[in-house]
Amino acid sequence: MDLNTALTLADDVRDDMVRRKVTCPFLGSAVHQTFLALRGNADNPLASIEDVRRLGNSGGGDLGDLLVMFASRNHAFMRGDDGKLSQKVANGLFSLELPGSQGSHPGHSGILQGNPATLDSGRVSETDFARLATRAKGGFIKRSDFGRFIAENLLRDPKSKVLELSAAELLVGDLGALVETIARSLGTILAGADGDAAAARRTAEEKLTKLLGEDNLVGSSGEFGLLFAFLINKPGVSEIDGEPALSLEDVRGMFLGMTLPTGWQTWKKRRVDWTVHTAGLLFSAAKEYHVQKRNASKSA
Repeated sequence: MDLNTALTLADDVRDDMVRRKVTCPFLGSAVHQTFLALRGNADNPLASIEDVRRLGNSGGGDLGDLLVMFASRNHAFMRGDDGKLSQKVANGLFSLELPGSQGSHPGHSGILQGNPATLDSGRVSETDFARLATRAKGGFIKRSDFGRFIAENLLRDPKSKVLELSAAELLVGDLGALVETIARSLGTILAGADGDAAAARRTAEEKLTKLLGEDNLVGSSGEFGLLFAFLINKPGVSEIDGEPALSLEDVRGMFLGMTLPTGWQTWKKRRVDWTVHTAGLLFSAAKEYHVQKRNASKSA
């Protein structure tokens, strides 16, 4: 397997591989549109850490640095001779086998994959996408409705792992304070003196990333937080009821069409936006989840 040469595949082979393996709206679209070069082979696809950093940092932002952290932590193993994700990838690379990887978890949306523990379980479910799309208003979906969608996914999957209510309440309060700190520091970032802002961001990132694998509610919020961080600074992004909202057309294009929005390289994609929006998604998802759980307990 030549890891130094970009892999060339026929379009149909590439698309089949993306659908089965690269079950991420950003990475899948980037591979489909050949913005992200493939390494390895179609049965064991890899990509360069620096390539994904470059894509995430396009437009002058630093989201790519966060993507590198996720790629290095969650996708550090490729298929070995045993057919499992048991072989450490070479330095500077990460695996594009997403279902069955460390980052795959119960309670996912169901849009791009089936069994999260099974390799090659990627596929498209327009039915599951419709559950999200019906929440749109005027062609946009507000953040709290993404949060409610996350809660719905967790409630549908008995294997999902979510913190108990008391722990979740403490978590939400803690993250709320962190988000307020980061929001206050955004002005400092824009002014150029970003020492305090960077420290606040690192603190929030550390708390969130620690919980991503421990709590599926946090993990799902983090995944949709990446979608917000990628799209939120696109010109023309809207608000609904004072909340940030994403274009349904953009979301549909990335999930179902494997296509990044036109001009995506030109706007900033910032890691601080991931922290802020992940926490915002977490608030609404946790509230909806525990309300529904309480209601179910009362009616049982």
